[in-house]
Amino acid sequence: MMSSMNDSTSIETEVWFLPFDIISIISTSLSIIFGLLYLFIVIKHKTYSPVQMLLVCNSSVAIILLSCVLLNMAIFSIQHDLQHSSEKSILFCIILGFLGYATDGLQNYSYLLTAAYQYISVVYPNKIIWRTVKTQFCLVIVIWVVCILYSLPLLLTGQIAYNIDNQICQIPLRLSLPMVYVTVIIYMIPNSGILGFYIKLTRYVHQISLRTVSNHTLFHARRELRLVKRTFILSNTLIVLGLPYMIFVLMSFFTPPPKYHFRIAYICADISVLVVVIIGYCFTPNIKTIIRKKFTRSTPVEPMTIRFTAATYGRTITAN
Repeated sequence: MMSSMNDSTSIETEVWFLPFDIISIISTSLSIIFGLLYLFIVIKHKTYSPVQMLLVCNSSVAIILLSCVLLNMAIFSIQHDLQHSSEKSILFCIILGFLGYATDGLQNYSYLLTAAYQYISVVYPNKIIWRTVKTQFCLVIVIWVVCILYSLPLLLTGQIAYNIDNQICQIPLRLSLPMVYVTVIIYMIPNSGILGFYIKLTRYVHQISLRTVSNHTLFHARRELRLVKRTFILSNTLIVLGLPYMIFVLMSFFTPPPKYHFRIAYICADISVLVVVIIGYCFTPNIKTIIRKKFTRSTPVEPMTIRFTAATYGRTITAN
């Protein structure tokens, strides 16, 4: 196989490439469809309070955008696998890599913002300004800007390279400053923050349960703890199912990873995003009831029965 990244090059294709590409396309497509449906249901039926609605919609939009990027990556991969060649122009691929890092960070930090809000609403209930829609909206904007800006140096300095074996544009896995930079910013900071909020809120709820507090205060604290726990589960689902990627990253610090490491890592990532969307349905209050009502609407038989009963009743009176 040729190692050139700029010339049109004939590449090797394994038997399992196409099945992996198809699974990735199906998974990401379902993530987009289910994510849009989830967003529609949450907004229409107003399942959450205004601030929680904002945070949930932010997380939903983030995961939909991430799914769109992953879908385009899978389409790019299957097109080149079918052509058995690489193209001279890889600008689109590089832009997809840039958007992948940005949207991945956006999703993780949206979970961090949700966990922070739930923690502050319990531990510091008097700090109303941090619990307003205006403040949270400003924080959402800040997160979006930060996630885009942190990814720009990777794009402008040419760190995102086209990997011909995996038909993807990513930072090469090796012990390097860009790789450490991405690992810390995207994964370590937000997930460590979510874990920290969950542990601190768990201890706080345990402490106030031992003291004499109103039932309303204790109920509110336990409810927010459950919500933080759900956020923790969502973020850790991405970590657990995306574990191959992290293993390859750590492996690359000491030895070259397997030849097709990105293909293996990204099919796990595609599936993990779909699983997170499905878990979101399970965690949303009343959404099962809403969906069940939408899909189990029956024909209006009851009014016909009532009219028949009334007519029968009238005939009975006349006869008497």
